[in-house]
Parts: sequence; C-alpha cells; structure tokens
Amino acid sequence: MIKEMKKITSTLHQIEMDYWIHHALFSFQWWIILILNVIFLLLFLLFIDRQRILLITLAFMISFVIVSIFDDIGEYFQLWSYPHQLLQFLAPLTSVEFIIVPSIMALMYQMFSKWKFFLIADFMVSFIISFIVQPIFVYLDIYKLHNWTYFYSLLVLFVIGAVVKIIIDCIKMKQLNHL
Repeated sequence: MIKEMKKITSTLHQIEMDYWIHHALFSFQWWIILILNVIFLLLFLLFIDRQRILLITLAFMISFVIVSIFDDIGEYFQLWSYPHQLLQFLAPLTSVEFIIVPSIMALMYQMFSKWKFFLIADFMVSFIISFIVQPIFVYLDIYKLHNWTYFYSLLVLFVIGAVVKIIIDCIKMKQLNHL
C-alpha cells in the first residue's frame, strides 16, 4: 500500500510540475501573483515600525505560519485550489496571498494596539479580502473555490487576525514582565 501511494504521489508531483512549467510559470496570473506579493513585501518593509521591528516581524511570521497551515488544510480537503502558483514545489508559496495577508495582518497589528480598533480594522480587512480581492482572484483564474464560500474566508481571516493579536500581545506582556 505504501509503495503504491508513493508511486501515485510521485506521478502526481510530475503532473503538477509539468502543468506548472507549461501553463502557470510566466503566465499572466503568475506575474500578478509575483508583482502583488513583491509590492506587499516592499510595503511591509517600508512601513514597519523600526522601534518594534522584532515584534511586528514576529506578527508577520506567525500570520504566515497560520495562513500556510489553513491553506494546506483547505487544499488538502479540496475546499479551494490555485490553478496558478508562484512556486509549485514549496507549499507555503503556493497560495496567491502568501506575503499579502501576513503583511497586512502585521501592519494592522502595528497600527491598532487597542482591541476595539483592531477588531474593527480586522473585520474591514477580512471583508475586503474575502468579498473584493478573492472574487477578483477567482475571475482571473488564480484562485478556485470548490467547497468554500467568501463568507467562510471572512470568518477564518478575522479569527486568524485575532489569534495573531492574542499571541503577540501575550509575548509582549511576558517581555514587559521580565524587564
């Protein structure tokens, strides 16, 4: 059974790589993914608070990890897929918004320290990503929904933002308690 699964996985990887090389790499969608992620990375680097660079970078990294985990789960259970990917062979970089969402969440954490304003910003950002950005990505054939809705995305993004804030606030409190 394991040999058979390994053979099927190997065949699948070859098919995916062939598709990526011949249909996705350097396509219009590929360039959009590359340009958007580079822009958001540059914006993150430009606007990051240099006084809190470690904390904000940690918020970015935690967001990246959580978004990557949810993305892997969603793809595994075929809730959504990405017909065009920046890099086929690195799972965290297959998502369209692998830099976009963590950049936004980290900068949102940086700008809104009070929970009330953070939650309002988190909801607005989650709403914009879910009901404006994702439909554009679907239209451009960058993102496909299978057993998922934009409303589910809103809920998940909102919760991820709140979880990131909770984690970073806890780390910040522990740091302040040890000074």
